[in-house]
Amino acid sequence: MSDRDVERDCTPQAFVESLRRLADAIEAGESFRIQVAGKRFTVPAKAELSIEHEAAGGGEELEFQLRWKSES
Repeated sequence: MSDRDVERDCTPQAFVESLRRLADAIEAGESFRIQVAGKRFTVPAKAELSIEHEAAGGGEELEFQLRWKSES
């Protein structure tokens, strides 16, 4: 698989809908399907979860991260 690092801007409504679907999937112990910048993929139920905060140069960033190994 090739490397990929993209971001998708979205409306507050779309952001909330994605977070809600993700939260429901995590709570139910299920995988989560999403499409980002034209690529659809599945986040497995056993993905590692973390919350990251960064502050630099007068700006701040908050990331809710899910990590998993790709199945080849």
